[in-house]
Amino acid sequence: MILGSDSLTAMNRMTISNAGSSGSAGVSSLERNLQNRNDEKIKQACSDFEAIFIKQMLDSMRKTVEKTSLLGGGMAEEIFEDMIYDEYAKKMSNTGNFGLKDILYRQLSTKSSEIIIK
Repeated sequence: MILGSDSLTAMNRMTISNAGSSGSAGVSSLERNLQNRNDEKIKQACSDFEAIFIKQMLDSMRKTVEKTSLLGGGMAEEIFEDMIYDEYAKKMSNTGNFGLKDILYRQLSTKSSEIIIK
């Protein structure tokens, strides 16, 4: 998640107003809420990246299979195949244990917590 200067300024104002009104409990609550939202976005991005990676793998594997004229082929079949492999990749990312999204999440979540807290 990339924060622009406007959103950082708004966050700073919210932090200052919360710190003045409710003390340090308000600040830590705000930080936890920001971290939770950030974690959800990081998890989704990691899952999406893993799906793209799997799709690239499936596309490479599909190119090695020799085509037959049994089903007729054509552009419609190519489009359908691409769409179905896209869905396969999403399913495999959500249900499979490739581990790539977990590794990415661990790496990115430590970086994001440093950015928000600092």
